[in-house]
Order: sequence, then structure tokens, then C-alpha cells
Amino acid sequence: MIVGRRPDLVLLNPGDHVCAIYHGDQELADIVADFLAEGLHKSERCWYLPASDDPDAIRAALKARRIDTNGALDRGALRILSSNAAYSVRGDFDPEETMAVFSNAIEQALADGFNGFRAAADMSWALDLDHGAERLITYEALLRSLFSSARATGLCLYDRDRMPLSVIDGALCTHPVVRVGTRYAPNAFYDCGVHSLRAADPAVVASRLDQLHTLAAGFGDQPPVQREGLRRSR
Repeated sequence: MIVGRRPDLVLLNPGDHVCAIYHGDQELADIVADFLAEGLHKSERCWYLPASDDPDAIRAALKARRIDTNGALDRGALRILSSNAAYSVRGDFDPEETMAVFSNAIEQALADGFNGFRAAADMSWALDLDHGAERLITYEALLRSLFSSARATGLCLYDRDRMPLSVIDGALCTHPVVRVGTRYAPNAFYDCGVHSLRAADPAVVASRLDQLHTLAAGFGDQPPVQREGLRRSR
């Protein structure tokens, strides 16, 4: 349960590993487009890894935000990749190999003169793999250490309607920052001791999601605060 002082809304920083729970294709497109547009405005290289091979909704959402998507693609500032490009490097999902893909991408973005790197990924691809859900949370626990010390921001998106509640519980436990309504806040459910998928009480997970919804409604027009420096792993 979220207790005590309500957390501040925050602006995303390099080093943040973020979780967002979404309902439906339109909310997914809006979350991703806002995230990518912000990165492009900051001269960061941006990746999007959808769960399907149809990026039209994201392209339309970026266009609505006055992003020259074709221009960004042409100059290498934006890449819309298939999930296989990062998550099934050799035909199967290996968390450590995927970590290497992102580590190399961060280094290359900086070498190419970008101010940083950010990636948004719809994690629903894991549902199509054998034991994908189990390996997914192990991967998330590894990934937070990579992002915590890099000039990179990661946004992992979980479909509330498709993902098992145990996976959503794991997602909440492995991301220090969570999307609350249309903005972001420190995640009260983050647990640095979680390194793999665990059994979860559906009532507890549903309560946590309800608390995030209630928290979002309570922020009103409160402005987010700017933090300093990279988030360090704990």
C-alpha cells in the first residue's frame, strides 16, 4: 500500500528504467509517442520495439505531435524495430544477449553524437515465447542495472488486458519509476530484491493498480520536479 507523503511527479532523466501499464492500442500509441517525441526534442537516439510489426499507429501519433518521422528515421535518430531485433537475437530470448544489444546501442548512440539513448518496448512479445514470462522478469531485473548508470532511458510497456497479474507484479517490482496517469512518479512498489518471476496474489496486484489510478487522480495540476544526476542501482 502507498502510505505517507504522496510522491512527487518527476521528469524523466537519463538512468531511469520506467514501467507503464496500458489499456488498448490508443493508450499505447499515446504513451510511446510522448516518450519518443521528448527524446527526439532532446537530441537522443530513440528506439521503439512494438510487439507487432504494424507501426502505423505510432507513426500517426508522432505526426500528431509534429514530429518529422521520416526525417528522424533518415538521420538515424529514430528506429522502429521488430521485437526480434533485440529480444530473439538467435531465434530465442536470452536476457544477457539482449542486454548486450542495448549496451552496444547506447554506446553507438553516444559515438554518433546523440545526447543519449532511449528505448520504448511493448513487452507483449514475451507471451509468444516458451517460458517468456518467466525470463522476462529476470531480464527486467538485469536491465535496471544497465540503465541506472548509462545516458539512457528505458520505458517498458505492459498490456493490462493480456499480461498475467504475476508478470505485472514483477514489472512493478523491477522498475524504480512508474507511469501514473499521463505522467511519471517514483514507484512505491519497486523492490530491488526481486530478480525473477514470483507467485503473486491477484488481489494484491489489482489493489496496487487501483492505488496507482487513485494516485494519478490526486495529482491534479501538480508540476513534475527535475532531479539531478543518473539514478544508481540499489
